Amino acid sequence: MLTKTMTTTTLGIALTIGLLAGQAHAKPNIVTETDVKSCRFLKTVVGSSGYGKKIGSWQPQAKASAEREATQIGASHIVWGDFKSFGAFNGIATAKAYDCGR
Repeated sequence: MLTKTMTTTTLGIALTIGLLAGQAHAKPNIVTETDVKSCRFLKTVVGSSGYGKKIGSWQPQAKASAEREATQIGASHIVWGDFKSFGAFNGIATAKAYDCGR
């Protein structure tokens, strides 16, 4: 009986993981304004690097944060906007998020 319970539990866990993975959104494609002319604008997303990051590395962290927000709202494409630093260690990245249908 213990083996059957473990097998059923394992199958249930595997099924749940599979369903969650199927719901994950793909990272948005980075494109230019020309590429999104026929797409639906969703919103401007903003990513922050946070505080106390390594010198010179705030930009990739801010971009990743903006991409995560775009993914959460279902954006298929983004167009990068501004990158603003706040001191040597911090900054924000903005992008326009679009749904172009994948």
